Amino acid sequence: MEYIRISRTDFKTGEKRKIILPNGRELVVFYLGVDRFFVFDNKCPHLGCDLSKYGVIIKEELVCQCHFSHFSIYSGEPKKGASKKPIKVYKVQVTKDEVVISLI
Repeated sequence: MEYIRISRTDFKTGEKRKIILPNGRELVVFYLGVDRFFVFDNKCPHLGCDLSKYGVIIKEELVCQCHFSHFSIYSGEPKKGASKKPIKVYKVQVTKDEVVISLI
């Protein structure tokens, strides 16, 4: 499986949602409005906190509120806080009806 497709019409602006893949991997999808979808691994690389519960996007950073690690929403690189490891950022294509997430 190289891609997954989810309906974009169920998302409300500001919503985040956890997706569990058949292999058990967890992703978190943030919808910031218009065509702005961001997808990351759901576990913070610092201590594994659940970002569907503790993650927020502030300006251009994903912030894990467990230990206040900040990551670039574009590259996943740590910006400040406890984590020294990057978070995986998934490429997203948005069509009229779907969000296509590349898993590679």
